[in-house]
Amino acid sequence: MSLLEPYHQTYTYDTGNNLTHLSHQASSSTWQQTLAIHPNSNRGTETQQPSSNFDANGNLLVLDNIGTLNWHYNNTLNQLTKYDKSSTTEHHVYDYQGNRVRTVIESDHQAQSQRDYLPSLDISTNEAKQQSSALHIGAHILSESSKDNTQNPSQTHYQPTSHLQSNTLELDDKAQILSYEHYYPYGGTALIAGKDKTEVQQKRYRYTGKERDDSSGLSYYGARYLAPWLARWISPDSAGAVDGLNLYVYVGNNPLKYRDPTGHFPLISWGGFVSDINAYKANQSALDIWVGEAHDTPQGKYLVINLAAEIEFQNFILENTGANANERPEGTSDGVLARYTEEAIQDLYPQSTPEKTQALTNATVDVQMLATILNADYIGRYQWRDKREYERMRREGSFKGSSLILVGAAHTLTNVRWSKDQNPKAFPAFKYMGENPSIAITPKSVIDKHDSFFDTRRTSVTPDFGVWVEDPKEGTFLVHGSESIMREIFGNVIEEVPTKLVDLSTPEAAHPTPPKQCCVIS
Repeated sequence: MSLLEPYHQTYTYDTGNNLTHLSHQASSSTWQQTLAIHPNSNRGTETQQPSSNFDANGNLLVLDNIGTLNWHYNNTLNQLTKYDKSSTTEHHVYDYQGNRVRTVIESDHQAQSQRDYLPSLDISTNEAKQQSSALHIGAHILSESSKDNTQNPSQTHYQPTSHLQSNTLELDDKAQILSYEHYYPYGGTALIAGKDKTEVQQKRYRYTGKERDDSSGLSYYGARYLAPWLARWISPDSAGAVDGLNLYVYVGNNPLKYRDPTGHFPLISWGGFVSDINAYKANQSALDIWVGEAHDTPQGKYLVINLAAEIEFQNFILENTGANANERPEGTSDGVLARYTEEAIQDLYPQSTPEKTQALTNATVDVQMLATILNADYIGRYQWRDKREYERMRREGSFKGSSLILVGAAHTLTNVRWSKDQNPKAFPAFKYMGENPSIAITPKSVIDKHDSFFDTRRTSVTPDFGVWVEDPKEGTFLVHGSESIMREIFGNVIEEVPTKLVDLSTPEAAHPTPPKQCCVIS
């Protein structure tokens, strides 16, 4: 007899986007959960006391059937006291930036365990003074070692993830399964199984890759804690109403598509981004996507290759400030192109390391080869001084359908031209060329590297709206454009992009150099 069975869950929300009722139906069991919501504050609990169970700042004070919560003055969770015979207490310590750096668990007024958090390293000590450590290698690899002779001295955990970065499967260094976990939409565990009971109990990084605290069942996101069984945060969004007036709702009640990396705002996965773009194109037929890059790094070029692999484009347009009016990309052999490109990059960036030069060369060659299989042209001729360029390209009528355009990030993020003889429509270029709706994409690494430069050339014109997108292969990038087109593609998850990019809310650190997902050259 199989221990697995299908189940059906129904979620009911009020007009304030609060979950009010959850119904679970399966062959073996049926249960329901009801939340009481305060009519004036969106504060909600499983009891009928949604007002008295919160402090003045809106932080939850009671976890029903679990324990009581105490908070610091700066709205960080200080202590959980459980409803058990030994009065188990969990204490949290934070640094000056609000990052959790230590967790101590006491029972009967005696310390039972302590965990210290360092960059990429967790160190745990139990009551018997036995110490273990977990080294985070990249995003989803843990190397655990222990000084306890009863355990293996060292073990590597590989954690393949879902599109939400949830750790569903754990493998050891021999590809043997250590544990498997399936989650309910808001992060509760629907099923967990493993090699043995110890492996299952020791799993800490789980739904959306975040640590789940054993004592409380809360998931720690940095800025806030998520209660998966309540399908909501236990404290209001410290960033304010950037995602709407309900400060407790998790990712707009769309957890199957979005995730929240820090507890502030949603982050779309690469798969979700591609799905949204293709769905829009299926209904609207055409969309131009502009990728803003730093010319001396490969991130923007890799992004172009990956976009072309998963989204259909008819045209590819490449910035070339030295091209003349009639010049267009020409095909050549890979070897000749690579040799020419590497020499040109060495001349342009003589301080670049051999490794960076090679990475930039490979990315540039792939982009040039893409120009041989799509209808291709140059843009930005004569140092962007050709003021009739857009009109001439439209008049020629050769750019029908969707276009993928690669330009310097200044042409996607700024609206002040460098000199008076330049085309005023070149800043930002994506808003002026062609008849199709357009959006722009800029890697986070490019924004971080040049934000002060961009900020001096941004003014308070009609603001863009944007959303962050991340995937382990693609890195993190900002998608932005007019409010109407962005809302039509991505819905209400978008937020206004501030005039100064240094004020832009950012997700967790991005991968510095995303590898190519696949090659589009057959």
